Amino acid sequence: MRSYDENMALKIILQAAQEYDVRLKNKQFLVVYRGKKGAETHCVGFRAINFLHLTGVETDMSARQFYAACINKRLSKRDIRVDGKGKVQQKLQVLPYLSALLYHNCMIGDFINSGIFIKADYFIGDTKAVLSVGFRDGRKEDIPVTLYNESVKKLSDPTCKVLAIFRKEYDDPKFDICTYLTSGYEIGRFPKVIRERIDDRVHFLSNKEILTEAKVENKVESVSIHL
Repeated sequence: MRSYDENMALKIILQAAQEYDVRLKNKQFLVVYRGKKGAETHCVGFRAINFLHLTGVETDMSARQFYAACINKRLSKRDIRVDGKGKVQQKLQVLPYLSALLYHNCMIGDFINSGIFIKADYFIGDTKAVLSVGFRDGRKEDIPVTLYNESVKKLSDPTCKVLAIFRKEYDDPKFDICTYLTSGYEIGRFPKVIRERIDDRVHFLSNKEILTEAKVENKVESVSIHL
């Protein structure tokens, strides 16, 4: 695994923050997956205050101050501390892929919790064993609590196929954008309780639109987001 110092970490964090701001911040995602009893769901949400913890770095700033500094590109290497060992290195390795996860084919499963102390209830991961994101169950939506450079199949059991992902702004009543739909599947096949949460005029993001959303102006560093 590559070792990141403060200079390298800063570039990764600033770029990831710009993408997080466009594609994740203040958005909720309805993840529909094939469970034991048919189609089941998890609703996950992302806030500005979640970003700091996902980077793994230490700072004297509050989570809100840290995020604002990232977005305004005022964060400096003097503001962060990077442990040369442990979890922070792994988080920095996969942080560039976070913003793209819920726009592609992925898998989901309950956390095995085999001796690993993580406050996560389940993981969502890509299909290439690059990134797995741990989520903790919440009242209105589940929140991201950790990143792993590991196959979701090794962290969860059972591991289920994600059928569709829908997105909305926090204050919107229904999910009005579909960011992913598995090939050959239709929304009409979902149970009524799921369909009622989706806007009748739902917009399906095309591959071109997904790539357009991923383009962040004034990029700090070119980082591939393709999983």
